[in-house]
Amino acid sequence: MSRSAHYCPQCGDALAHIERHGRIRPVCPSCDYTVYYDPKVAVTIFIEQDEQVLLVQRKNDPGCGKWAMPAGFVEYDEAPEDAAIRETLEETGLQVEITDLLAVFPRKDHGLADIVISYAARVTGGLLQAGDDAAAAQWYTRAAVPIDDLVFYPSKTLIGAWVNQC
Repeated sequence: MSRSAHYCPQCGDALAHIERHGRIRPVCPSCDYTVYYDPKVAVTIFIEQDEQVLLVQRKNDPGCGKWAMPAGFVEYDEAPEDAAIRETLEETGLQVEITDLLAVFPRKDHGLADIVISYAARVTGGLLQAGDDAAAAQWYTRAAVPIDDLVFYPSKTLIGAWVNQC
């Protein structure tokens, strides 16, 4: 994903690309404002129950029709754990409690996040139903996980490791 800025968000003048703090960055020649491209942070939630893992089928691109762990972006005013709980409820109808931090992943595929924080969670309530940007939500045994239809590096990595556990 490429990012660009053409006009200063403070004064509206055209930006110039100059070296600032060790990189070429958009800088306003009028007011000296520097544009910093902040990373997009997302969360994924690994939920195992009764020897099954919960996956959602994506309704939208990227990965439309593919399967992944429940996931979503962290809002600017939200703790990552709260985002994980919110996204799980929105996509699956399930209420969860975070039980562990599993991993932090860098971008390694065509997802939209630069950093993905993966949590383990347990179900505390709710009724399983696909919602928000999920076309379906389903529990899978190790033998039934649609490995070839998984999307995104964190889901491929964590679900793949779970499937191959002895």
